[in-house]
Amino acid sequence: MNRQELIALLFDNMNNVTTLQGTYNLLVAFFCAVIVYTVYYFTSKEVKPTVSFAVTILIVTLSTCLILMLIGSNLALSLGMVGALSIIRFRAAVKDSRDASFIFYAIAVGMTSALGIYALSFAGALLIGAAIVIFSFFSIGSRTYILTIITNSSNPLVEEEIKKTTRNRYDVIAMSSRYGDENTLVMETVYEIGIKKGASALYETLLQIDGVQAVNAVLREDT
Repeated sequence: MNRQELIALLFDNMNNVTTLQGTYNLLVAFFCAVIVYTVYYFTSKEVKPTVSFAVTILIVTLSTCLILMLIGSNLALSLGMVGALSIIRFRAAVKDSRDASFIFYAIAVGMTSALGIYALSFAGALLIGAAIVIFSFFSIGSRTYILTIITNSSNPLVEEEIKKTTRNRYDVIAMSSRYGDENTLVMETVYEIGIKKGASALYETLLQIDGVQAVNAVLREDT
């Protein structure tokens, strides 16, 4: 490879995008971002979708499309972009791996839109979205909750009833005891339990057990 060929490789952008084509690419990326957030909105059963996440998906999709059009096959510009992006630090951790997967979903449709393959952009966004919607109807796996149950000694079989209610799908991670009113022994037990659906039904069932004074359920977020 001679000097001229090396310079051409480093600085020539083989994917020259006109203003009109760039506008079309961004419009397609915008509509694909709408599809991505619509899928996220209708498949979020326990986590309430927020406006900020909708804006995040839109920004990620359009920015990915714009950056990819700008870089094209320009090696020097791509290396400079990697160096510029390396200084960015995200201070807020992603609480749910599902949110991170939708960000990746948005990046994918943004990249496809930047290539100008509009049919593939819409087809990919719709097919991936359809797969997510289909799987959302099946209760696959479970979510981990931390249950804090406060009981008293008025019912000696309260622990057995808790085991029966939770079907032994739990781990005891902490226990403490103290004496309450009328010198009754009060136990505070912290459980880690996997629940396929929301904790509301289990919460109500546990409160109906004789001897259970209070129940506190906290969703343990993915880290």
